[in-house]
Amino acid sequence: MGRSVLMLVTNEYRPDPRVHKEARALLQGGYDVVVAAWDRTWARPLREVMEGVHVHRLRTRKVGGQIALALNYPLFLLRSIGEARRSRPDVVHAHDLDTLPIGILISRLRGIPLVFDAHERYAEMIALDVPRSISRAVQRFEDMLVPRADLVVTINDVMADGLGKHSRDDVLVVMNVIELPPPSKMRVHEDHVPIVLFNPVTFEPMRYLEESMEAASKIDGCILRIAGSGRLKDAVERASQLHPNVEYLGHLPFTELLEQYTKADVVLILADPANENYRTGIANKMGEGMAFGLPILASRGTLTGDIVEANGCGMTFDWSEERFRAAVEVLRDHSTRMEMGRKGREAAEREYNWGVMGQRLLSAYERLLSPQRRSAP
Repeated sequence: MGRSVLMLVTNEYRPDPRVHKEARALLQGGYDVVVAAWDRTWARPLREVMEGVHVHRLRTRKVGGQIALALNYPLFLLRSIGEARRSRPDVVHAHDLDTLPIGILISRLRGIPLVFDAHERYAEMIALDVPRSISRAVQRFEDMLVPRADLVVTINDVMADGLGKHSRDDVLVVMNVIELPPPSKMRVHEDHVPIVLFNPVTFEPMRYLEESMEAASKIDGCILRIAGSGRLKDAVERASQLHPNVEYLGHLPFTELLEQYTKADVVLILADPANENYRTGIANKMGEGMAFGLPILASRGTLTGDIVEANGCGMTFDWSEERFRAAVEVLRDHSTRMEMGRKGREAAEREYNWGVMGQRLLSAYERLLSPQRRSAP
């Protein structure tokens, strides 16, 4: 039975947390894994081994905008086919829609199974930046390609339902959660001032980022710490300079990001439910916060909010500055935070942890490569 996997990503792999966790799970299951990553800025080594994962970065011309991205994509496609010829994989694993056409080509050329891993609703993700007609065309394109995958993987049940309308088999849900930290790392909630809110987030519109910074700046005895990067970076930097209780931590490596959870009291997961991608997605920080025993303050009307409400591991609200400030006041009570954090940790131990998800992925791979399936007409 073949035991080598070629993963395709259109980022430089710093690493990408989800891709890395899946690659590590496959390594632990006895697979060899190569990640073919598009290094658009020539900023990383061409070859690197990261915790056993072989990272082969593929370079085109440097990419600095959408036009350059489109012009260089065909060359990345050719580089990926060349990488498949060199590494001779037994499975090609395409991460997100932008690598799916390449995965299909490699699968057909080499006669190997194709895994399509949808991290998000791609058409909805780009809807903020392109005319609606284009995002609809992208969705139709994805719907047309999904049936060509031998295994479809995604991040939650809502996305699985959508992809399942077009996939040949049941869609596998592998959530973006972490390995459970030891109980010693869990937050012990005490009665103290200030209360520390932590928001690790992509700095994009419709995440109430500017609104929450403005609201937090007016709350006495409160610190808002923000980590991440994105197009609203300038706004975050300005707010951190104007308001002493708004702290910008920069873009943190994953290990440093996890360390911040041990210093926080509440995790913010705020998003406008009018954005379908945000409404039906689950932020990585939900599982991370739950694993560290932190209450979640989430937007009502989102899938994350539904999970928080179902598990009693935080609070949800419809955005307004008044409701945000009221929720912070409720969460000042350390016994409330402790109880919500305990429920979140219980849910993380039961379901929302990487041990469960990694095993799901391994089991699906074993079925995908089983002699019976491979010999089927």
